[in-house]
Amino acid sequence: MTEPNDLQQPAMGDSMPTELKEIKPNEGEQPVKQAEVEKEQLLDKSNGNGVNDETERMVPESATAAEPEMARTSLRVYKQRWIVLAVVALLNCTNTCAWIGFANVANHVNKFYGTDTAANLFSGIYMLVTVPVGIVAMWAGRFFGLRVAILIAAWSNCIGVLIRLGSSWVGMDARFPIGLTGQAIAAVAYPFIMFLPTKVAGTWFGADQRGLATTIGVMSNPLGVLLASQTSPKLVTAPEHVVYLNVIVAIPAVIVCLMATVGVNRSEPKTPPTLSAATTQMEFVEGLKSCFTTPQYIVLLIVMGGGIGMFNCLYTVMQQLLCPSGYGNDFSGWCSSLMIIGGVIGATASGIFVDRTKRYTETMKVCMTLAVVLGLTFLQLTFVENIGWVILLCCFFFGILGLAIYPVGLEMSAECTFPVTETTSTGLIVLTGQVMSIIFVALVSTINKPISDAKKKVQVCDFKNPEMAKDAWWGLFVISIIAVLLVVILISIFRPVYKRMLAEQGNVTHTEVETAAVAVGNEVQHEVEVLTHHH
Repeated sequence: MTEPNDLQQPAMGDSMPTELKEIKPNEGEQPVKQAEVEKEQLLDKSNGNGVNDETERMVPESATAAEPEMARTSLRVYKQRWIVLAVVALLNCTNTCAWIGFANVANHVNKFYGTDTAANLFSGIYMLVTVPVGIVAMWAGRFFGLRVAILIAAWSNCIGVLIRLGSSWVGMDARFPIGLTGQAIAAVAYPFIMFLPTKVAGTWFGADQRGLATTIGVMSNPLGVLLASQTSPKLVTAPEHVVYLNVIVAIPAVIVCLMATVGVNRSEPKTPPTLSAATTQMEFVEGLKSCFTTPQYIVLLIVMGGGIGMFNCLYTVMQQLLCPSGYGNDFSGWCSSLMIIGGVIGATASGIFVDRTKRYTETMKVCMTLAVVLGLTFLQLTFVENIGWVILLCCFFFGILGLAIYPVGLEMSAECTFPVTETTSTGLIVLTGQVMSIIFVALVSTINKPISDAKKKVQVCDFKNPEMAKDAWWGLFVISIIAVLLVVILISIFRPVYKRMLAEQGNVTHTEVETAAVAVGNEVQHEVEVLTHHH
């Protein structure tokens, strides 16, 4: 590549390749205008952010005049980014399979491990580990870097499932303790994995591919749920078949661990893909403080945490909601599967859309509003008998809109809090979602009443003891009110400043970005005070 000092101004009419062109400032020309000209030149013949695969670009000095430390920064994306993303996505999928795999064959798992609570504990240990380890994972991702975080996730996942596999051939007395120990070690990987997609997207991908990269990384989680829920019932038809499931889960975990160890050899590329990736990010404690003092991020944290919690709750209690109206386990499984399939479609579409348009806020507000409408409709339909196809369609479209919010919201968190590291801004949302999931599931499970005599004749929850079936109307009513409030908050006061995109324009200082963010925050705070006063 030609050195900066060797760049020559081409003659009038000559061909001017963007990677070799430098504009000399004219006397009296405004720096901002010149920066805009040079930015357009960098974008020419590129993928939308000035960078093509394996092609290096130079950011001209005047384009970064407001940030002298960014002047003459080279930008480049590497094909290795897809290897890093594939490792994270496969880690997410395999770890989720280890978590969810026992849920649909609980009766066989309980007999195989010799305790009636085995299946619930194998699943519950993930919830127990996520919050404390999640805090450590956020710190480690910032302190040690991306590669170490990936290796911790890969090796803990691999070692954990291998220990669980080994428990299949020990005596009954030690089988459950050893298996649960392995599951706990595998659970350590989960928070590391969930915080990685936005970090990988921001560190390795150009601005026009970050949304898609985040989508691929996060949507491998529900794909793992779908794979486990569809495979395990067919594979495990007797207690002795649990060992087959342990083998099937262990093999891909070992392969992905080897891929991570060999394929991810650095935390970040030698040359950054964007100006924001080249910016020094905040330390962990400073980043936490910045997140909790950014009003727009707090709004996003509440809305996204509540949304994730409600989606997880609905998926978890699906069978309990449907069985009182005569819908069996197979039907509940199809509802859950269609939610995930629709979610993959919706999340992929939203990721591509925001990459091209940068309309994060509009996309999130529209999808969230429609998702709540469809979600509330579904909750009401669960009380109606013999409308299976209507419920299935509702689940599918709810999945499309509900999960479309997820990658967009995570990318938005990085935009709102820049230059906070993505592991911190994303991690707080994921942890909040996990906590809200537990609260909402407990709410639906406790605020209920016995079903009516008419429902006892059609329920398929428990044929021997119909009293076990519960009417969750009150719990669903409370959740519905919360969902509507979240939408009102999102639409009325969420107006974020895209700090990361502003910084990448090259002629805006961090101080100017922060000033704009504070101005919006003060305006929103004033509106909240006015609303509260009128109320």
